[in-house]
Amino acid sequence: MINRRQRTTFRFSIFQIFNLILIIIFLASSCTTSKPKTAPDKEKDPQYHYEKAVVAMRYELPDMALDFLKQALALDPNHYASYNLLGVIYHKKGNYQAAAEALERALELKPDSGETHHNLAVVYQDMGEILRAEREYRQAVALSYTPSLFLLARLLLDQKRYDEAIEFGLKAAESNPKDPAIFNLLGVACNEKQDYKAAVNYFNRALSLNPEDPIILINLGIAYLNLGEKGRARELLEKALPKLKDQALIDKVKAWLEEIKLP
Repeated sequence: MINRRQRTTFRFSIFQIFNLILIIIFLASSCTTSKPKTAPDKEKDPQYHYEKAVVAMRYELPDMALDFLKQALALDPNHYASYNLLGVIYHKKGNYQAAAEALERALELKPDSGETHHNLAVVYQDMGEILRAEREYRQAVALSYTPSLFLLARLLLDQKRYDEAIEFGLKAAESNPKDPAIFNLLGVACNEKQDYKAAVNYFNRALSLNPEDPIILINLGIAYLNLGEKGRARELLEKALPKLKDQALIDKVKAWLEEIKLP
């Protein structure tokens, strides 16, 4: 699955890379050892090459994974899983057009895959194709692929479609009640609708799940400020300030603190 929320860079030790090489050598050599004539030839099995690609991706080796997938597709041009993973890898490499083409082909082969609709939505969104992204997220949701709920809600929030964002945000919260990002999103949508009490409730829920997140602290502070509770707002903004690294946001919070006049 393609995840737009976070992009983690993994670093591996020489020992881990050595282990991967051993795994790949084992996979490659296992088909050359003597075996009964009736045993299947793994090198002619596209699923075998696909699984090697999966192993390579676990070790953040996308180019090696691409080579394995090309072998899989050469053996079976209709291998759905290979096209889906191909799309994920091309997206990771920033080749969005190739990613879209691979995922579109995957959907031709398996149109009821919620995961692939989700992956294609993420690619379309990164390409700036917002309407197509929304359509694919909605299709993924219709197929009960719950990871799409939050991203669809966020897409709708970005378009200022607050009621719809709240609708899908609530569904996301029901599916994943331990995710602070969902409650933060609901708070932002309610704050934009000027429903400040609801915003405070959602931001407090988010903060209970992630007490040190400076963005949630700021959002909650602004919601309290909108309610006229300047003391609570100042407390939260002051707590968030030393946690910030972005200078523009630091300056903005300092400006808000200057504007808050306490008796």
